[in-house]
Amino acid sequence: MSFTAWFADHSALALIVMVAGLFMASLARGYSGFGFSAVLVTSWSLVTSPASAVALALVMEVTASLLQARSIWKQIPWRRVGTLMAGAVIGTPAGVWLLVQVPERPLKAGIALFVLVVATLLLAGFRLRKKAGDGGAVAVGVFSGVSNGAVAMGGLPAALFLAADGDHPARIRAASIAYIFLLDVMAIGLLWNEGLVGMQTFVHWSFAVPVLVLGMWLGTRHFLGATPESFRRITLWMLVGLALAGIGRALFGA
Repeated sequence: MSFTAWFADHSALALIVMVAGLFMASLARGYSGFGFSAVLVTSWSLVTSPASAVALALVMEVTASLLQARSIWKQIPWRRVGTLMAGAVIGTPAGVWLLVQVPERPLKAGIALFVLVVATLLLAGFRLRKKAGDGGAVAVGVFSGVSNGAVAMGGLPAALFLAADGDHPARIRAASIAYIFLLDVMAIGLLWNEGLVGMQTFVHWSFAVPVLVLGMWLGTRHFLGATPESFRRITLWMLVGLALAGIGRALFGA
């Protein structure tokens, strides 16, 4: 499908929702290092196929991580990232299987419910009573891998875990960016094998990259010049709203 034909297949309202969702996702990614896929997939699932949104989100996350790599490299806690990835290697194939097998309507409802639960926990300031060991990080990595393969949202449970573990915000941001990059490279390979990532994904990517770069640039400037907590809460409340809209559509709409 050509770039023009892809545009013609969507209504004006759908395109507005998709561009707005992409821009807000890019702002969140530049500012906090997480939330891109959650905002993109949740918003796009309101107006288009979750599978195409998941495929694009994975490719865009890799692009975003490469753009941010230099600025966060020295702050990455590699041991934590490595233990999360050890679990993700187990969980991601199961998540891809779910994406292939689950029908579209229940998948949309599952995406919305998942986002609602994790965003609510993050808003509530969920914290672990003591710092988790490597076993806990591996377990979170398994769940994160399943989430990433199925709905491209492995970053949300990882961010919840890293925040709950009580690390410094800059290290949480760096760990999220590094982990999401590795996680998504693996997931893209598996989805390519299933035929869910292909040339059409890169048609979407060519449309999305300019918006991504602009949003991340603005988001990074915000991160460097304002309180991280304020924008984080705005992003999470936006996710709650999108999730509730998605649940409403799954239950009562098309």
